[in-house]
Amino acid sequence: MDFKSIEVIGKSPNSLDSLAPYVGKMRPELVDWLIKKFAYPQGTIYDPFSGSGTVLLEGWKNGYHVIGSDLNEYAIVLSKGKMNPYINEQVALEKLAIYKTRVNRWLLRNREVQVPQWVSQFYHPDTLREVCAWTRVLRYNKEWFFLSCLLGILHHQRPGFLSYPSSHGAPYLRTNKYPKEDYPDMYEYREVFPRLEAKIARVYKKIPRLDYSIEREVYKKDATKMKMIGKLVETIITSPPYMKSLTYARDNRLRLWFLGIEDWQKLDQSISPDRNYFFEEMKCCFKNWYKMQPPEGICVLVVGNLETKYKGEKHKIPDVLVEIARPYYCLFDSYIDPIPEKRKVVKGNTKVKQEVVLVFRRR
Repeated sequence: MDFKSIEVIGKSPNSLDSLAPYVGKMRPELVDWLIKKFAYPQGTIYDPFSGSGTVLLEGWKNGYHVIGSDLNEYAIVLSKGKMNPYINEQVALEKLAIYKTRVNRWLLRNREVQVPQWVSQFYHPDTLREVCAWTRVLRYNKEWFFLSCLLGILHHQRPGFLSYPSSHGAPYLRTNKYPKEDYPDMYEYREVFPRLEAKIARVYKKIPRLDYSIEREVYKKDATKMKMIGKLVETIITSPPYMKSLTYARDNRLRLWFLGIEDWQKLDQSISPDRNYFFEEMKCCFKNWYKMQPPEGICVLVVGNLETKYKGEKHKIPDVLVEIARPYYCLFDSYIDPIPEKRKVVKGNTKVKQEVVLVFRRR
């Protein structure tokens, strides 16, 4: 397969992109380029593995109706958060103050909170109670934007974050680098409300102009079974999880716990598939997407350029996907995109060094 080089010019600032970290997220500037180059001029963009919502946000920003689906609760919350920011910072902060009152009432009613030790080790006890209160109140009221902002400051070592010193991506304590006896201030109580206010203010510093009349939908649905009722999807743009190259649940296990998901290992079995499950899943996806799209519909996949076994022989993942798609889609363009180390949330991950963009047209 011959690959062209990606012609992506630098991205425009958009602080909604960085509501919270997410492993394996697509580059916003790449998605913007793909939309401008390949998406139908009008209609709907669908991302079956929406992850952090990058495709949805870039599609919305470019004036498209957008639909996303995923099985990862953290991905769902983050995508919904990006799709539902308040109209401006003032409105957002006024609404947040109302929730502060509700959180305080929750804290008065719930003096003790049952938390597993592996979670409690990340927080001062008073901070932990507040985080539990805020997540419960925001989840109950379906305040996805606020909840995404809270998840974005859940753990790190900077003063604006809520945990003891730890990593920002996958949650690991950094007590060896920042011992308590040398950095006592990093282990003190951290109040949630002012830090959440500051996070929201940062988000609104570089927020793009968005048309709130455009339809934006996010579903917790299996990509192989998702159905569209009464509409066709002109463009699909997605990056499917492949070959356990990333462990989406493990690397977000702390955020998932606050969202009510305690068994992250079980979740990883479905959202971080092994080789055989991945290829079977993609067969079902192509068949399902074919039913969703009009003739000549566009389907863009971004995948790692990894070598694997398929039908007893070694192949690159992009070659296998082209073969699997053949009954439903024909390949008409392909590109290669290197992954610099600075772009990785999980540093040192050497499994995926290049990504390939496959552009299909529905038969």
